[in-house]
Order: sequence, then C-alpha cells, then structure tokens
Amino acid sequence: MRDTDVFENLEFEEPSKYQYRVTVKAIVKNDEEKIAFVTNPVHGFYLLPGGGAESDDLGLEIYRECVEEINFKIKNIKEIFRIKEFRNRDAKEYETICFFAKSFEKIKEDLRTEDEKNNGLRVVWFTEEEALRILENQLNKLKNGEVKFYNTAFNILRDYNFFVEYLK
Repeated sequence: MRDTDVFENLEFEEPSKYQYRVTVKAIVKNDEEKIAFVTNPVHGFYLLPGGGAESDDLGLEIYRECVEEINFKIKNIKEIFRIKEFRNRDAKEYETICFFAKSFEKIKEDLRTEDEKNNGLRVVWFTEEEALRILENQLNKLKNGEVKFYNTAFNILRDYNFFVEYLK
C-alpha cells in the first residue's frame, strides 16, 4: 500500500529511503464468535488490535499486544496475511502481519500503555457481519476524504483488507 492507494490527492512526495518497521495485527474471536476491535474517542474508528513488534518472535508480539489492548490471552495463533505499507509522510516502510487467534482468558489487570489509557483505548466485540459493515463504512469515509488522521487512514484500508482476506 502506498499514499496513492489511500489518498485521492497525493500530499507527500516519495522519500529517497524508508525506515523499515514490523507491526502485528490480529483478528481475535471470542467464545461468542465475535471479533475484537479497538477504538478511542480521538479518532472514533474501529481497528484490529496490534502494534509495533519489539522482537522477532511475532507470535509472542501479537500475544503481548492482545493482552495489552483487548485484555485477553489468546491461543491458536495463526498467520493469515501480510501487507507492506510505504508511508511517505514519515518515510516509513511497514510490514504488517495479521494473525487469527481465539481469546480464552480475561486479564484482570489493565495492561494498556499510558498513551492508550490517555487516549481512552477500549475494546469492542462485533459479529463478522457487524464488523464488515463497520469496516466498509470506514472505507467509504476514507474514500470521501473524511478521515483526517494520516496513519489512521492507512490503518483503515489495511484492516479492511485483512478482514476481507480473513472472510475468504
């Protein structure tokens, strides 16, 4: 994915070099067959849980992110899709790996980062049909130029693509 895939009008020139970063995302189902999404009042969009990888053990990284963001331990972790993103504004190349997992044990302690707490990050669970409808609605807002946050715009398109791939 590139700026031209996300934005109708290209605002940032392609840099001569990108800084590489690995990130992980997850489609997590609970016992009610609902999918976890995270949101916050800052942007108001629903995204898959995940974040930057701090080690090469990506299974451990998505486990850590899910414990932190959705407050559940996960199991049956399986890679399902990868996307490369070239974000011109920040000169970043992201390789984002999406996993599928099942939640199995709620965490009592709040393990969100301070930024996540300050931004009001919370988890919401949706059926597959609700999730697809929400993701399609967000994608339409993106296409109509209604998404004001650069990174969130990339995240919306990426998570939509991950979810559609998951549904296949």
